[in-house]
Amino acid sequence: MMSSVLRCSNSIIHCRTISALIAIPFIIPFSILSCSRPIQAFTHQAAASATTFKSKRHASSPISSVQAFAHNPPLFARRTFAIMSSSSNNNINSNPSSQQLQYIDAGANLLDSMYQGTYHSKPRHEPDLDIVLRRAYEKGVHKVISLAGTIKESEELAELIHGLDSEMEGEKGVRVFGTVGVHPTRCAEVFAEKDDSSSNEEEGDDESTTATSWIPKTEQQQKEIIQQLIHLAAQGKESGNIVAIGECGLDYARLQFCPKEIQHLGLRAQLEVACETKLPLYLHNRESGDDLYQILLEYKDKLSDGGEHIRGIVHSFDESIEIANQFLSLGLYIGINGCSLKTADNLQVVKQLPLDRLILETDCPWCDIRPTHAGSGYIRTTFPTKKEK
Repeated sequence: MMSSVLRCSNSIIHCRTISALIAIPFIIPFSILSCSRPIQAFTHQAAASATTFKSKRHASSPISSVQAFAHNPPLFARRTFAIMSSSSNNNINSNPSSQQLQYIDAGANLLDSMYQGTYHSKPRHEPDLDIVLRRAYEKGVHKVISLAGTIKESEELAELIHGLDSEMEGEKGVRVFGTVGVHPTRCAEVFAEKDDSSSNEEEGDDESTTATSWIPKTEQQQKEIIQQLIHLAAQGKESGNIVAIGECGLDYARLQFCPKEIQHLGLRAQLEVACETKLPLYLHNRESGDDLYQILLEYKDKLSDGGEHIRGIVHSFDESIEIANQFLSLGLYIGINGCSLKTADNLQVVKQLPLDRLILETDCPWCDIRPTHAGSGYIRTTFPTKKEK
């Protein structure tokens, strides 16, 4: 299978895709995250150094919302600033007109079996993650943040990153960072146990009642899980490889995988981990914006360490502008990908998001812009793909 820079998207969008919505005058591959935005958002230095990436909308004034990150920018922002601050370090021609834009993908799933050549449990080709990352680097992707969905995946991701670092051995290539956390739809696997005494599979029951029943683990077990996550996150933070807690949050669109009460339990546990480790949040939200906002509001003082803002991203955003504004009021950033551009209403929401709080991501190999999506009308460049017969 041939695909794009990172398998998620088979297209490069001219910024009319976004400029029709929010007026950005330069070309960006939608399948990767523009480095100028997140770096400006995370550090004062980048706001000064990335002036060549400013949009017309913000050409006369510096990014102001960086106050949320000014005193304690996320680790990945501090480490990746170098790719913006000195072009000579990356063999970029000194002629500005020939400089290649450099990017970060703020959300990828490099542990996905597709990168091992397996699709829907069927082997299709040899593992090709190395090829995908090499192609990404050639297109200007210098950093990728890969996401974890369980404790086991958090451990596996740390091992993957360590292995990739060892293979590079000082050579140029994509620098991969990671997260530690539990996805809301998988919280039951970690924070609860199946209730074998309860059977809801009665004739006529719908899907919501035939789903597995779960019992929260004991208080002592919950504490042990939190300590395990803290250990993994702190160890990764020390190495420089782990940059956020997540992917955590709420997902009311898929309650068949995990009921609300267990999701809330898992989210609160991970917020405690974030408070302890001082790492930003990588947040998931599906049809749960109001509840997620209220829980975050409860933790605002602890998460902001007495400041005004919570550090983190609400990724793959697809709700209303009212919900977006609630998250923005907490100091959070909004991440968008193909799932954020499905409908005309989605496009109107993206149009209203402030540019200095907008982050692009892939969530690859998922969340691409499909032909049925409203956003597909703005695609200007496509890559060859091979369909199965």
